Amino acid sequence: MGQSVNVVAKHSSNPEILRFEINRSLTGMGHERYRSLDDIVLDRPVDRLARRLIEHGGVDGVHVNSSVITVDLGGGYVGEGLQQIIEDLFRFYPDAPDGAADADAPAEPEVAAEEPPVVQEPLADDEAELREAPEAAAATGSSEFEAPAEAPAEAPDPDRPDDETTPVD
Repeated sequence: MGQSVNVVAKHSSNPEILRFEINRSLTGMGHERYRSLDDIVLDRPVDRLARRLIEHGGVDGVHVNSSVITVDLGGGYVGEGLQQIIEDLFRFYPDAPDGAADADAPAEPEVAAEEPPVVQEPLADDEAELREAPEAAAATGSSEFEAPAEAPAEAPDPDRPDDETTPVD
């Protein structure tokens, strides 16, 4: 469980120094230096990584700047296994491949959520009519669920010449 860190190992011109570039920042824009386990006082991801690297053995110091980890090797050590430690920093089950820990966990039974029953109210007469004949609603320009409104009585139009109230020129 967790996600692996992508790591690219870079060798320097000094064989006692290894450099690792990772796909996430551990320190922001700051620097962290560790020469021994006594230098590690907090429990941030960068501190946990330094603790694991130093406890692995053969490491004299760790320097982390954002996403670049520099490891000082000691005693002829070549850094075997350090890349794996960095890759597993955010994995809770380092021996299992990604997603395998989820498959081993016992499945919890699914509980179906109860939905409230749908109560259907009786339809009014005009709503029932519109559901049976939706074309009537389309003809009146109303939606299929609203009753057609009665047209208001028209007032005489002063622009129409056939109106009795309009003077003819």
